[in-house]
Amino acid sequence: MNHFELESLLRRLEELPAVNRGDGSEYPDFSESLLEVLEVIAREQPEWAARVQLIKDGASKSANTWLDGYLDADGNGEQDELLDFAIKHTLRRYWKSQGQKLQDGPETAECPNCGAQIDVAYIDQDGFRHAVCAICDSEWGIPRILCPWCGEKDAKNLVYYPYEQGYRLYHCKSCGRALPTADLREAGKLDLPKLRAAAIEMTFLLESGAVEE
Repeated sequence: MNHFELESLLRRLEELPAVNRGDGSEYPDFSESLLEVLEVIAREQPEWAARVQLIKDGASKSANTWLDGYLDADGNGEQDELLDFAIKHTLRRYWKSQGQKLQDGPETAECPNCGAQIDVAYIDQDGFRHAVCAICDSEWGIPRILCPWCGEKDAKNLVYYPYEQGYRLYHCKSCGRALPTADLREAGKLDLPKLRAAAIEMTFLLESGAVEE
């Protein structure tokens, strides 16, 4: 996957309509919803069209198996990277507009609303940090000096790397996880598509060894 200039794609995906989850526990018509996401991906990123077509060719038979694999892996990318990306954004359609600003939330990476993992965070105008769920966009406060995955609280093991103005990547040296973050004192309003596009690039740069403390 090309990790750069994905903001337009993420905005187009956000514009897809919500899908009714029925009884609230299932994902009906998942393969059809996945195909719609894949069509947006192919249109916005033509260089991925051939790979998208391969996924589309198998979607009618394998979509629910892929979904089960993604859910069993807690969204941690156990499958093909592009397929995981498409599944994640298909799931977001089922949880669209169901995110909550929670008064009390856990000091962990698991969303108390939908059970998914967080993918980004932001620091508000008062300097408090808030986690954001990758699937339903629920938000809750978490301490600044804390890794929400492993619970590390020692500041020397919690570093951050600056990106562009208002964006930074927090990295836990204990467990290796990273949390892309927008600082609204510099970035202004919270723009989740822009933050998530920056997050993909920041994470790629970290994993490729292209950033320094």
